[in-house]
Amino acid sequence: MKKFFTSIIVLSISFFLLIEFIGDRLIKNILEDNVSSSLGRKVTIEKLNIDYLSGAADAKGINLLNKEFQGYLVRINSAKVNLDALSIFSNNILINDVQLKDISVNYYFNFSNQRLTDNVRSLQKDLSNKTTSSQSNKYFNIGNLDAKNISVSVLSQELNIDKNFSLKDLNFKNIGNTNKSKDYKDELKKVFNSTLETIKDKVSSNEFLDKFENFENGVIENKLKEKLNKNKDKLKNKLKSLIN
Repeated sequence: MKKFFTSIIVLSISFFLLIEFIGDRLIKNILEDNVSSSLGRKVTIEKLNIDYLSGAADAKGINLLNKEFQGYLVRINSAKVNLDALSIFSNNILINDVQLKDISVNYYFNFSNQRLTDNVRSLQKDLSNKTTSSQSNKYFNIGNLDAKNISVSVLSQELNIDKNFSLKDLNFKNIGNTNKSKDYKDELKKVFNSTLETIKDKVSSNEFLDKFENFENGVIENKLKEKLNKNKDKLKNKLKSLIN
């Protein structure tokens, strides 16, 4: 009998350790795949630890990577989650509270051939696409979400711009992808639209306008030179006809 109880205890501990180590890795991979599919770009999580008894989860280094630019669009250094642990294995994940801290946003943009390209518009387009969904049929609802200590970097190599500033903390209530939730994509869209407006205000300084104006002049001058070189022979013939 003693051996039987000892075996049960050993099996229970082994099963718990199996869930702790393999379960975290499995859920981490599922989260990365589903969020990447939902947002239309690769999302990585460097470290995830879930306490299945208390329903607490701790994640480090969450990166939302760019599509057409190098590096990441958003990086969340720390995320703490309180959830119903059993709901992880159901189709409806119930999340009570999420605390995101130390968030970095990189806004990259280029201006060439009179065309502006950046790393946010494609995400806005994907968020507006209601047919885009995750690879699983899981639903989730977040009762409360706080995002704190948010910093933004505005970068353009062509215009030699590198500006940094902070955003105010954000709070969301009852968001997710259930019928009773506020659509998380709509909420993200509002955040990015608001951030873009803030970026416009921050970079609309005399220094930026001077750089932009000089860049515009350079583009125009180059285009004129190209056209003159292409029509050089025509100009020569016209001059000859005038002389003769």
